[in-house]
Amino acid sequence: MFLPIQYGRIVHLLSLFGILHALPSWEQLEKNLTQNNFDIPPWTYTGNSTHISTQLLFTHVQSATLSELGSSFHLIQEWEDIRLRYNANSVQFAGKYVLLDLDKYVYIWTPDSYIHNAISELQHSVTKPNVFIRIYPNGTLVKSTRLTVRTPCPLTSVGFPHGSQICTMVFKSYSFTTSEVNMIWSHPNPIRYSDEFSTSGLKVASVTETDCPQKSRESPCLKLQVGIIRDFSQLILRIYVPSVFLVILGWMSMWIDKGQVGARTSLGVLCVLSIVTQLVGVVSLGSGLEGLIAVDIWMAACMFFTIIALCVFAVVHNMKRRKDKNKQKYKVGSEDEEGASCCDVQHGRLQNIFRVVYPLLFIIFNVVYWIYFLSVD
Repeated sequence: MFLPIQYGRIVHLLSLFGILHALPSWEQLEKNLTQNNFDIPPWTYTGNSTHISTQLLFTHVQSATLSELGSSFHLIQEWEDIRLRYNANSVQFAGKYVLLDLDKYVYIWTPDSYIHNAISELQHSVTKPNVFIRIYPNGTLVKSTRLTVRTPCPLTSVGFPHGSQICTMVFKSYSFTTSEVNMIWSHPNPIRYSDEFSTSGLKVASVTETDCPQKSRESPCLKLQVGIIRDFSQLILRIYVPSVFLVILGWMSMWIDKGQVGARTSLGVLCVLSIVTQLVGVVSLGSGLEGLIAVDIWMAACMFFTIIALCVFAVVHNMKRRKDKNKQKYKVGSEDEEGASCCDVQHGRLQNIFRVVYPLLFIIFNVVYWIYFLSVD
């Protein structure tokens, strides 16, 4: 029993040794790239679907617009093609792989993956195309491509500029089906970040990699969800603080003497026009967003307060003019002076009331506004 077992082991070892020596060197394989049909998909040779392991190396994430996300990353894909196996001893490089020349990419099969929901894509090519393909002795290929992509990023409109967003990237195969190509996330770390990773005006809160729903699995598909939180401190300085000062200026106009018609009118109109100018900027900033957003409510309230300040002056000034006409129409008498004094008390009291109510209402609005919208995720 011992001899047959030993003999079987020797035959097995010799067969393995023969296979190793049967593999061509890389030089021989490279010469045959143009002669053999290595650009034909691997499954036509093996009969099995090709598994493509996908990994992303993020270098930069920025907010292109409020409803879009711009990201730069390396798309790294790994698959196996047994036709490209070669003798490892023919490679002197310590890493034991070959970096394929750029002009030979057309001679081998590579995945046709693309980003299905991309608005725009850019493959970097300075100073040379930022793409490489490594071929390992066991037939494993690794392809890395540097991309900058803009993808849709729906915004939770109600809480803007505060709140979070979920941005989605969908990776698909353009021409192959699931029976031919199987796209999977690399394990254990499909998402990595470079040492120089940076963001612009936002924070990456979460990254979730999943498979696409079954109903969209007609073609190979992977789904990546990036949760971001925007930094709205710049908008506070550019929108909220200036509009607060305009509302305060509208309140200050109430303290100017009633007889200074030109000064009060100019200040009131200036505040209204400034709010309108800010509103135009907010509308252009929120283009592409659907529904009513928090900053719209803020600007509408500020415009309401500045218009109220102008309307209060108009009412008070009209009452003052009526009083002056009464003084000119009637002669000075005890009854006439009493009626004029009554009219003076009315318009003076109205202005004093609004000097107190105006800032009080604006403070109440601020308390309600910030408590509600800061609680929206």
